[in-house]
Amino acid sequence: MPVSYLSESRQNPINTFAMFRIIIKMLTITDKSKCCGCEACAQICPTGAITMKADAEGFFYPETDNEKCVNCGLCEKICPEMRPPARNAFAKTFAAKHKDGGTRLKSTSGGAFSAMAEKTLQSGGAVFGAAFNDSWEAEFICAGNAEELDRLRRSKYMQSRTGNAFRMAKKLLEQGRHVLFSGTPCQCAALRNYLGKDYEKLLVASIICHGVPSPAVWAKFLEETVPAGKIKSINFRDKRFAWDIQFASIELQDGRTLPGPKGLMKLFSPLLAIKRGWLFRRLYKLPYKISSLYERPSCYKCPFKGIPSSADFVMGDLWGVEEIAPHLYDKKGLSLLFACGDKAMEYLQGTNLELHEIEEKDAVRHNPYAIRPIETNSKREEFFRRFGNEPVCGLIRELSGEKSLPVKIICKIINAGKAAANKIFSKR
Repeated sequence: MPVSYLSESRQNPINTFAMFRIIIKMLTITDKSKCCGCEACAQICPTGAITMKADAEGFFYPETDNEKCVNCGLCEKICPEMRPPARNAFAKTFAAKHKDGGTRLKSTSGGAFSAMAEKTLQSGGAVFGAAFNDSWEAEFICAGNAEELDRLRRSKYMQSRTGNAFRMAKKLLEQGRHVLFSGTPCQCAALRNYLGKDYEKLLVASIICHGVPSPAVWAKFLEETVPAGKIKSINFRDKRFAWDIQFASIELQDGRTLPGPKGLMKLFSPLLAIKRGWLFRRLYKLPYKISSLYERPSCYKCPFKGIPSSADFVMGDLWGVEEIAPHLYDKKGLSLLFACGDKAMEYLQGTNLELHEIEEKDAVRHNPYAIRPIETNSKREEFFRRFGNEPVCGLIRELSGEKSLPVKIICKIINAGKAAANKIFSKR
């Protein structure tokens, strides 16, 4: 609901019942592109009147218990979609990587988050971020040691549930503890609003976000692909071939890894790994990925992108490093890091990061989702119309326009033939 409508309703004398209707209408969410699912409203509600319920696409939205609601208006006050928090004054841009190669390998990019988290833990602080639960869903946890921190490393390609993370972070900050909070741009903006003020010992680190895929699509993919209870670990950014190769893998309890060759095909593993696994990745590739086919409606109109950000840090992969700073390329991983404001710049001192300042315009040119939302996919509606009745793996492949390896080879042969024919006839 438009902010202006709510503001006008507060200025005019109206009865309690009318106010009640206004608040309930806001939380019913008539326009799903205006709700990012951050759960701040549910966490701030003093009576527990607001709960998060999944819709047919698998995304969570707030619902209000009319009997419990006391019309306090806190849900409206802290909603980041209605009241985006202020942005920092400036930002500096860095190519960054953790000085420890092993940590880089365990990280999605170059280990920038790990370095900041390690410094926070060393000061006796706590780190908030998304981790897999026992059902392989993404949810926020509070890490207080190195073992728990490892669960926060590596991206999770579905929307995470924040649970009571905002409430816990505020409690720790009020106790004088250092807190590092890492999340999507909307989750970071929601935390800012929930807290209502800045804290000296708070650092907020936003990821460069393409958009959040549906948890229901992820759950159905696992159901179709992996036997129940057989997963040991999931890595959406397997670096066996290189950091900048987009490749996902699932390690099973019996020691096998998906995707991968079976039987006699294992004998050809060295051949399959040539040229950074070019053939392996085309023969064995999980269809699930970040895709505009099944991301949250609000992601296509995200108001939280942009540099500088309301977060202290914005971090992601340094795509385009071969052009921006080729001498910095590292196959174990390299991060793009925007440090927004004086607090962020000061915090970088003493971290286990190797930093090289680069031009913001160069970084943004190769990493456009740092400043703008994803484009709407014309096939999204069709995807969810068919989602409940068809295998999701085939549906993703079909609507993504992906071709099988044999089809790709045939296309290459045809294109090569056309090119050769054109070259011959052009000489006549």
